[in-house]
Amino acid sequence: MIDPAEAIDALLEELRRQKAAGVRRVSVSDESLAQLKSLTGEVSAVVATAPVKSAAPVTAARAPVAAVVVPKAAAVAVPKISTPPPVWNLPTGSKKEKMLWLENQVNQCAETRRQLPEKAKPLLGRGPLDAKVFIVGEAPNAEEMEKGQAFVGDAGDLLNKILAATGLKEDEVFFTNLITWKPTVATPFGKRPPRADEVEFGRPTLMAQLEIVKPQVVIAAGAQAFAALTGSTETITHKRGQWHEWMGIPMMPTFHPSYLLKTPSMSYKRLVWEDFLQVIEKLGMPISAKQRAYFLVEPKDTPND
Repeated sequence: MIDPAEAIDALLEELRRQKAAGVRRVSVSDESLAQLKSLTGEVSAVVATAPVKSAAPVTAARAPVAAVVVPKAAAVAVPKISTPPPVWNLPTGSKKEKMLWLENQVNQCAETRRQLPEKAKPLLGRGPLDAKVFIVGEAPNAEEMEKGQAFVGDAGDLLNKILAATGLKEDEVFFTNLITWKPTVATPFGKRPPRADEVEFGRPTLMAQLEIVKPQVVIAAGAQAFAALTGSTETITHKRGQWHEWMGIPMMPTFHPSYLLKTPSMSYKRLVWEDFLQVIEKLGMPISAKQRAYFLVEPKDTPND
């Protein structure tokens, strides 16, 4: 069953896409509105009713039917960032020594520990420290935190398939996220995007990882990653497929693989694939005719007159 939070994310992204395409109004049924309210923790009342089978009018007063109220889940306190972003001055030494130093500093960071559940560890990136490609996701989800790795689960599997199709090897890609913890939620559903103060606090750690790896290309996977890295308020639908620059390195924004899982149309797969074709072209890798034709929709045959 789809995560309610992911369903809401997919709905919001689709509405943004339609707005960008010029759509100004959409119709929403009462049933859909009720489902949205239930996903966002609204108090709902369900009144049980049953038809009375009787040929004669019912004259006796019926006992009132009690409403069954589903209360909201207890709110969880969402901790605000209470300290300025850290300053990481990487030491001299090998890339491995620098990354170990950074991991140790983040593990000891009091604000980071305050944002994490008890016994949880902050989540830094994974992959080779001499990777050609540096992929930045959004905020870690529960599965990533549990497994201690960025880009795992169904979305990670899909991303690995895309990378394999490009010809990039596992030892050529570094995966990381905007921040090192899963944002605490105060609502019953499972996740929320990181706030601006959380992104700002995580920026030095992200930049330190970039400085250590020194990739040839950065990929911003998802709207949150693109907005955080560029400060742009434009939608990723408008900006994907175009080269940008982050910290002096070419950056390609594209849809997050989790979005493809929620919007599994051939046209969106093709858009993401075109973005990755530009990446491997930027890296100087050969592109076959077969690769160029992936996810192309074959035109329908037109009948002869």
